[in-house]
Parts: sequence; C-alpha cells; structure tokens
Amino acid sequence: MKKIIITAVSVAAFAVALAQTAQAVPITGNVGFSGAVQLNTDNVQTATEALTWVNPVVNGASGSFSGIAQGTPVTLAIPWFFNSGALNNFWMVGGFTFNLLSSHVYSQDGLFLDVVMSGTVSGNSFDPTAFTGTFQAANPPANGNAIFTGRMSFSSVPDGGSTVLLLGLACIGMSLIKRKLGTVTPVS
Repeated sequence: MKKIIITAVSVAAFAVALAQTAQAVPITGNVGFSGAVQLNTDNVQTATEALTWVNPVVNGASGSFSGIAQGTPVTLAIPWFFNSGALNNFWMVGGFTFNLLSSHVYSQDGLFLDVVMSGTVSGNSFDPTAFTGTFQAANPPANGNAIFTGRMSFSSVPDGGSTVLLLGLACIGMSLIKRKLGTVTPVS
C-alpha cells in the first residue's frame, strides 16, 4: 500500500512540475483601430482588397495593450486581399505585431463589408497568442472616391489548449497508477 501511495504522489508531483514549466504568458485584452481605407472599387459590395490605409490609429486598448495610447499610429500591410492566406506583419503598433493566418469576407452587401481574420499576436516579451479580428467598412465612400471609413478590432482567443494538455497529462497519470495497481479486489 505504501508503494502505491509513493507512486501516486510521484506522478502527481511530476504533473505539477510539468504544468509549472509549461505555463506561458499570453497576450490578453483587445485592441481596436480606426481610420480610412482606399478599396479597389467605389462600392463595398464589390471590393476585394484594401489598397491604401489613411491615418489608421488606435481607438481603444485593454489588457496587455493598455499601455498603447489612443491615437497612436498603426502600421498596416498593403495591399490586402480580403480572402487571403498568411500575411506576416499585417499590423504593428506599440511593440506588438499581428501575423495574419487567414481572412475571409463574412458578409458583403450594398452598405456594409465585414471581414473576419485569424492570426497570432506577438511582442513585448509575451508569448505568441492566437487572436481573431474583424474589419468593417461601410458605404458611402468619402468625397466621391474609393476612400471609406474603416475600423478593425482584435481580441485574444481564450485558452490556447493548455487545459486540454493538462487534462491529458492527468489521464496519463491515472492510467499509469491503474496499471501499477492492477486489479484490486474489494475487501468484504
């Protein structure tokens, strides 16, 4: 019995030690941008890409981004096709960088364009963290040309899988204990 307890305690100590070393410092919170964008057409219903960004700035930040002041200029990649694959350095601000993994048009009608994005944010000594975002633009364009008011918002994706990893380790530990114990017959 004493040997079983020692084995169980050893497995538990190993799992705790592994969990402590596997902890990451993810980026948390939200960041939003606003400004104008020149699209490749004069109507959001037919636009397929952003050609030029006009004065994009931070319009809100929380969590890990809270040190970035409202109105801070944002660097955004151009051109950007709304239905795209990976695009490194899609946006950069305040020491953070968003690497786009994919984007696609979620909805597009005569008055509104909504694009959803997924990717990874890194920087400022944080671990790379999965983020999702949206880009919206609405008709009508400003001054009769293809410049639209646009906005973007990004937020972290909850739990990057560490819960599943720890659950898996616990299951492995329990199966090792069960294997070590073998079949136990109840005492009557």
